[in-house]
Amino acid sequence: MRGNKASVRGFFFQESILLVLEVIAMERKDAYLLLWCTSGIGYKTIQSIEAQLGDIGRIWDVDDAYIDSMEFASAKARRALVEGIKSNALYRIKENLLREHISYMTIECEGYPSKLKQIHDPPYVLFYRGDSLLLENFSIAMVGSRKPSAYGELCSKKFSKELSSLGVTIVSGLAIGIDSCSHYGAYNQSGRTVAVLGSSIDNPYPARNIGLMNKIVQSGGVVVSEYPPGTETLPGFFPMRNRIISGLSDGVLIVEAAKKSGSLITMDYALDQGRNVYSVPGNINSAMSEGTNSIIKTGAKLVTCVEDILEDYRLELKKPDSEMAEASAAIYSESEAAIVNALRQSGIMHIDSICDVTAIPPSEIIGVLNILQIKGIVLELGANTYAIA
Repeated sequence: MRGNKASVRGFFFQESILLVLEVIAMERKDAYLLLWCTSGIGYKTIQSIEAQLGDIGRIWDVDDAYIDSMEFASAKARRALVEGIKSNALYRIKENLLREHISYMTIECEGYPSKLKQIHDPPYVLFYRGDSLLLENFSIAMVGSRKPSAYGELCSKKFSKELSSLGVTIVSGLAIGIDSCSHYGAYNQSGRTVAVLGSSIDNPYPARNIGLMNKIVQSGGVVVSEYPPGTETLPGFFPMRNRIISGLSDGVLIVEAAKKSGSLITMDYALDQGRNVYSVPGNINSAMSEGTNSIIKTGAKLVTCVEDILEDYRLELKKPDSEMAEASAAIYSESEAAIVNALRQSGIMHIDSICDVTAIPPSEIIGVLNILQIKGIVLELGANTYAIA
């Protein structure tokens, strides 16, 4: 009987310890959330507060005078923090998140992405909609121009489609251009994709991509942001969010970028974080390829197919068997086969060049190209230029 009592006491002691630890963890989580959502307090200020307190959870125990003594924070930020604690702003913050269907995790939460935690300046809080477990998957970031050429769009969709078909998560920034093409290529392949916003989730930028954002979440992806709901979007947010794009990824693929493209900022973050950097080569006469061609010269790995990326991670692409290849070839007429072979040899061709190479009369070439486009085999890039889709 005495032994049973001791066991019971031991059980309740363990339960009490677990409860205390849970309360401490909750206090820390709540402290990060309140500080992150307090106007004027950013990453460096929280870092300074944590260094001074020793434990961020102690913020609930200090008085107004102590907070006012934190000279590393602006007077406005100190007043906002005092007011936030007194007015129970934390309750309103959580209520707003619930209303907006936005979840959050702090840097000490169990589900916080391990890759992101390892970078120099990880966000203390991540807000998200969708499947947060996706943030731990093997992933490749894809970034590039907001005004891509048809070639850039083609390459981004090709790489995102093929990578996602292998279970690779595609990370990008939901911007127009290469970012959007990368997201579309992934979820159209029933793959998973992560969109990192440079704005708050309740006020996504650009607004024209709200539909894309919703589709990403509905298809099993996730949208994340370090900015609390209601935050006014500022230009400086976008370069900062690039560190999260690369930080969530195992490697970064730059598809098409001009000489001074913002995508090269992502590359710099990736190199600082120890990530592999890849680049798709472009037309040497195109200003939109100056950035990508330049970084290849300085060390980025040139890639022309997904195997070039996967080999660095010992991941293999499944090859179609010979029977499938033969069946695919059998669907072409003689003229169609000639055009497909020419495009495979040259990549992108003007219609006049196709006529010269294939010897198909100009009066017939448009009809054959239209049939190949309907079959989804050939893609018109504009200005009478074509490529394999």
